Amino acid sequence: MTEIVTLVAPPPRPRFAWMLPLVFAAGCCLGSLWPGHAGQLFGIGGLAGVWACFLVASEDPLTWLVPTLVGGVPILWFLGRLLDRLQAELWVWLASCCVVTLVAGYLLLQGYADFDSALAYHGSLLAYGVCAVQLGSYGATLLALVFGAGRSAAK
Repeated sequence: MTEIVTLVAPPPRPRFAWMLPLVFAAGCCLGSLWPGHAGQLFGIGGLAGVWACFLVASEDPLTWLVPTLVGGVPILWFLGRLLDRLQAELWVWLASCCVVTLVAGYLLLQGYADFDSALAYHGSLLAYGVCAVQLGSYGATLLALVFGAGRSAAK
């Protein structure tokens, strides 16, 4: 009698499930300290959870932090679980994060005539840096999901 033998997949390591929400929370905390002009860079950087701020009517970017964390941390935990289940490589995520962060920072600064006017509009280079790192983590997550899904489909 022939039987189908299946190999038991190793349990996923919870690396991304805790790392992505932690990176998001740190970026949002730093982004609330340097939000940019009228919180624009905070809104762009905290994109995964800033939707929750519309449920709480507030004008001050410092009060956006808690709703953004409440809205974004579960989403990034879910994406981290997906990466863990796909057994995505950490080095792919880190390399992608570095590349996307540099590209995002460059593109954020290109919207102005010169570097001084960009800094005058949003206040500091740290605001751009925090926003670029957050965008880099989003891009790296998407790229790692694509690579992980492609690798598991090829198996």
